[in-house]
Amino acid sequence: MSDYSLTVTNNSGAAQNIAIYQQYPDVVGGLPLVWILKNVNNGNNTTFSWSVDWGLNWGTTEDVLAPGVKWTSGGPYQSMDPAVQGGNNAMGITYAGGEFSTKPLAFYSSSVKLGDMLVTTDTSFTVTQAQYMSVAAYMNKLPALAVQGKPNGKYSFHTHPTYWLCTTDSNQGVAISDDYVSSPTQFTFADGVTSLSYVLNDRLQFVVA
Repeated sequence: MSDYSLTVTNNSGAAQNIAIYQQYPDVVGGLPLVWILKNVNNGNNTTFSWSVDWGLNWGTTEDVLAPGVKWTSGGPYQSMDPAVQGGNNAMGITYAGGEFSTKPLAFYSSSVKLGDMLVTTDTSFTVTQAQYMSVAAYMNKLPALAVQGKPNGKYSFHTHPTYWLCTTDSNQGVAISDDYVSSPTQFTFADGVTSLSYVLNDRLQFVVA
């Protein structure tokens, strides 16, 4: 059963690619990815639903991570339980034989604050070797935010993102900025509320239903 749901009715006059993305204000240099994406015909509605489960991974891109560049998973998905005392909240990345790998796999680190996640990289690779590698935070087993990879580094993710609804021509997993989305609309769930509804009107505005 999903934790949250958001229903959107498309009354714009044409089919639209409607997406949700997340922003992590506390993550320096992080780029939101198109997280959940659906094509919705005019007059139809669709429901986005998700669970707040966390994960980490590293991945690769065909170019240096930037808006418009697609992020692709590279390592095995690592499930995290950052809000649970003693739950997995960290992983590492190393490099050998011309390839990156996840080492150590997901584990609990007592040095990480409750509610946070941490990725560490070692000195087995160079800045140049890492130019097409990046680290991503996942929710609902989908990549939501990516940060450029680097050696000898630490990436701290605070699990308090903001949610945004938009229309976009970008595909799922593509890094975005304001130039790659239209009608970005932040939405929040009040205490005790787990579902919301919006209508996309003919001016491409998301209006609370």
